[in-house]
Amino acid sequence: MNILEKMISRYETSTETERDHAIREVLQELTLYSLSKTDFFNRASFMGGTALRILRGLDRFSEDLDFILKTADPEFSIETYIPEIERQMNVYGLDISVEPTTKKTESNIKEGVLKSSTRNLYLKFFSDKPYFKDIYGTQLTKIKLEIDISPAKGARSENVFRTSPYGYRMTACDMPTMFSGKLHAILCRPWSNRFKGRDLYDYLFYLDRKTPYNIEFLNNKLSMSDIDVGNGLSHRDIVAMLNDRFREIDYDTAKQDVVPFLNPEALKSTEIWCPEMFIQLTSELREK
Repeated sequence: MNILEKMISRYETSTETERDHAIREVLQELTLYSLSKTDFFNRASFMGGTALRILRGLDRFSEDLDFILKTADPEFSIETYIPEIERQMNVYGLDISVEPTTKKTESNIKEGVLKSSTRNLYLKFFSDKPYFKDIYGTQLTKIKLEIDISPAKGARSENVFRTSPYGYRMTACDMPTMFSGKLHAILCRPWSNRFKGRDLYDYLFYLDRKTPYNIEFLNNKLSMSDIDVGNGLSHRDIVAMLNDRFREIDYDTAKQDVVPFLNPEALKSTEIWCPEMFIQLTSELREK
């Protein structure tokens, strides 16, 4: 069994959706491994939904790879790291390209997109199965990389060691910092009546693990989003803001957002989502 077969064997791959998720997650892990071969993790920390999934056991799939710089650097360029990602992918026989993305408006987020032919990936990961026959030749698998080059102050990181595909070290934001990032998303992400249900699902994940949030980092992120925090919002202020938000959400559309990322059993848990539930559970929220 080669390394790709070993990595993909950890997943349930009975359906096309499961296979797509499994391939995407293996590519995400290979990308992290590739970045560890450079100075990337001396400069940046892994965070976001995929970090929660890969490092902390979140039981939903995630699409993108999100990072924040440890120290703001307006000159940071993702292009520096593209050759190593592509080279490492090639070592495993994967034809992957990574392209930097240019935003139309000025932003603190630098982006890149990893792309590969979905059909070719199926041939590589499931060479003994006819699954590839159902995949259009033009279909692409894409993974977005986002790096915040001017992050809020107060984030805390820690070393994390991984063994797949081989042993390596990365740095990731600690759980309280990642939780603050999620609280900021709930409070500030533009949604125009279509709330991102993944934010709610992850919120419950943090609460279930009794994770405190990094109040310093959250206050600084809110301030950068033009929210008047004065000398710093208190825990009580933040709880009140969250409860106001939970009263506004259209939970039916929020549930639809999370459908593609959950298994059927986990999806059932969203049936009881309502303002009363989230407001009651928010009483368990704790700061650090």
